[in-house]
Amino acid sequence: MKKYLNFIKSNTRINKNLFIFLIVLVMIGISSGSVFVTFLNGNDKVMVNNYLNDFLNSINLSKLNYSVSLVNTLIFTLGFAIMIWIFGISIVGFLFILIMLFVKSFSLGFSLGSIIINFKFKGILLSFLYIVPHHVINIMVYILLSSYALILSYKLFNSFVKKTTFDFKNIFRKYCFVLLFSLIILFLSSLYEVYCVPYLLKLLNNII
Repeated sequence: MKKYLNFIKSNTRINKNLFIFLIVLVMIGISSGSVFVTFLNGNDKVMVNNYLNDFLNSINLSKLNYSVSLVNTLIFTLGFAIMIWIFGISIVGFLFILIMLFVKSFSLGFSLGSIIINFKFKGILLSFLYIVPHHVINIMVYILLSSYALILSYKLFNSFVKKTTFDFKNIFRKYCFVLLFSLIILFLSSLYEVYCVPYLLKLLNNII
């Protein structure tokens, strides 16, 4: 076990300054999304409220199609990670990676803000169940993958502009490993989101 842990650690070593920068970017995105909810007009707020109520009602009535939900969740989570990975092997991909990460965190913040505003104290508890631990894990995985993607994209750009060389084979091997590691974690997180979160939300909704 220790051997495998050391292998994972050696292949997922990241730039700490870049990692901190991406965390700050995500926090700004989440904060912006949460605040943006307050600027919605009346019709948009009603639409969001109806959507949230319909979602909770479908959970309470056990009307969720778990197989469809799992497929959709995997498409969004794994697809997002693969898109980041693909942009990492493009010369100008670093700009799109930052935009994608910000938009992802913005949408998460919007969801949290909507839940809290519409359900008040109950919304705080619901939002906690909505984000912990799966969305937290997903965001950290996206940040990890994005840090590698940004580094590789920058190296490719720098190599193209300044005609410099680097050990592409070794970096790409680690890059592929990080993608595989990310996809495994995201798959497990998706299983929890689809099969456990609805049960916990239903339980909380019935208690409060």
